[in-house]
Amino acid sequence: MQSRFLIAIGSGLVSGLLFIAAASGSVVGLMGLAFLTPLPITIAGFAWGWPAAAIGAVVAFGFLTVIGSVFAGLFHLLLFGLPVTLAIFYVLLNRPYTTPNGRDVVEWYPIGWVLFGVGLASGIVATVALFAVGNSPAELEAHVKRVTEQMMSADLPWPGGEKPSGDDLEKLNQYLVASFPGAIAMSWMWVTLFNLWIGAKIARASGLIERPWPNVSLTALPRWGGLALAGAMLLSFAGGYPGLVACGFATGLFLCYLLVGLAIVHNVTWQSAFRPLILVAVYLFLIFSNPLSSLAIATLALVEPFLKMRNPYNGGLISKDGPPDEPEG
Repeated sequence: MQSRFLIAIGSGLVSGLLFIAAASGSVVGLMGLAFLTPLPITIAGFAWGWPAAAIGAVVAFGFLTVIGSVFAGLFHLLLFGLPVTLAIFYVLLNRPYTTPNGRDVVEWYPIGWVLFGVGLASGIVATVALFAVGNSPAELEAHVKRVTEQMMSADLPWPGGEKPSGDDLEKLNQYLVASFPGAIAMSWMWVTLFNLWIGAKIARASGLIERPWPNVSLTALPRWGGLALAGAMLLSFAGGYPGLVACGFATGLFLCYLLVGLAIVHNVTWQSAFRPLILVAVYLFLIFSNPLSSLAIATLALVEPFLKMRNPYNGGLISKDGPPDEPEG
């Protein structure tokens, strides 16, 4: 028990140090270290339970508050510590379950619901970022304009060779304002999901994680998730801050459906002899044909609950005498 407590404290200190190093380093270092900031806490949480992640988050908050400022501590806590702890809590949540054929097994909280929760959290993070920058579109636009002016004045290479000016610069500012919440939501979500995944992988390799590795190809989102996505996308056309807030939520939820769509592709091609070629084609299509490809793949996840395309025994992690890993949402 004491060793677990010390490990949890250590994870918080290491996470805090990574945060400080990222904030005080170069741009490349900032991106790399910030990307890995939650990793020590996720490893501790998956290996020794969500209380270890909670202790690490609190320790990181206290460490950054003492070394830096209360703002730095709160920033880490709200951006990394609290969301990661909640995600780990639900990933490890379970209850006894009796199958229709009378077997007593353990039912784990559906991974798809955890994914959906991360998508909602990304919208909250984007909303907080919006109001941290300004309380109106005019303030956000002024902030973006200052940033682009600094980029223009800096002696840095520009994509395409020539820096934009005049009307092109104004169009760039408008694009950055419109895409600000979506970019924040997407970036935070990828960082969080990556750290949760790699933290679980490390804990599993150490033999410390309690939950069996799920069949990811069966990941299912809540049935009402499509309505939430549709509502957020419709509200994103409202204009002003309500539209920008909805854009952040729509981006996070859309990424959920995109990932589940890819899971469906992996599942339905499991026994195909052409599976490698199909998967390569799908990912190349996704890379070079966005946003059309993303929309097509996400649509698979939206219609799959009605078409039942997936085989619960594809993926190699489910025996035919047990229930699917993912209960119906």
